[in-house]
Amino acid sequence: MPQLVDRTLCLLYRVLPAAHSQEERQTADAFALWAGEWIDLMHHMGFVVEIPPDLQFAAASVKARRTGKRPILNGPWARLSGCCDALYTFETELWPRFAAIKDTVEFCPGDHAGCATALAVLWMLKGGPRVAGCIGGSALHGPDAGPALEEVALSLYAQGLETGLTHLDKLPEATALLREAGQEVSHHKAVLGADIFAVESGIHVDGIVKKPFLYEPYTPATVGLERQIVVGKHSGRVSLRIKARQLGLNLPRTAEEHMLELVQQLAERQQCSLTDAQFLDLCHACHPPESLSSARTDCCGLSGATASVEVGHA
Repeated sequence: MPQLVDRTLCLLYRVLPAAHSQEERQTADAFALWAGEWIDLMHHMGFVVEIPPDLQFAAASVKARRTGKRPILNGPWARLSGCCDALYTFETELWPRFAAIKDTVEFCPGDHAGCATALAVLWMLKGGPRVAGCIGGSALHGPDAGPALEEVALSLYAQGLETGLTHLDKLPEATALLREAGQEVSHHKAVLGADIFAVESGIHVDGIVKKPFLYEPYTPATVGLERQIVVGKHSGRVSLRIKARQLGLNLPRTAEEHMLELVQQLAERQQCSLTDAQFLDLCHACHPPESLSSARTDCCGLSGATASVEVGHA
């Protein structure tokens, strides 16, 4: 079964200062504790973890919880790296050259040309058994880090290739640990970003509520996230209707056009979408409480299933 090897610990360990002073030793000890949590989480999801020799003892804290499904430490694999611009020659040069020894090669393409994830996926779809990279990829660790393993995993998932990875809904925990280690993870980072399932455009909201599988290669729950409907200058009447129901209100149909105008004006003034509190304030400011009947909050299409709310057209 294909293996995805996470190099995150090695990459972060390189930038730790040498532990000469008391403060530096405390930093190293804190990192070792953090590393134990990281190893435990990665193993729980099914990734292989590459551990720096000086941090081997960090694995001891998770030995009791190991399932035996995956090894934790790297074996004697030859690492093939530096193929950062080989996407267009993969079929004609790279794969024919290394196919015969693929079972001994750990592929770790660089991302200087922005195609490391695509190369890693191609390698595995061709039958390559092992890819090395890191959670977050070059966006967090630089182009020499290799592909973003979470992107590789979800790309293979969309292709129907079995990787043995489980509990990818724990990826938000990995994001939290990366932030704890000082890494800046964008809210729009593919797979890891908290806002990747936030939708605003009226026609997009209309379509995604009716047929989410046409817009999303995997459900939000697959990676431990939720779909969010936000309202702003690109919203339509459907967006307002669904957002109101998500917040427990039934917005009168006769009021939608006026509300849409107010929402778009406010979003234009502040140059960003509205918060839930701002939207609720507009609803209550424009309509008396008796006109805003309560609504079920489980019929907004936010769980990945087709919505039961009547949506009409944006």
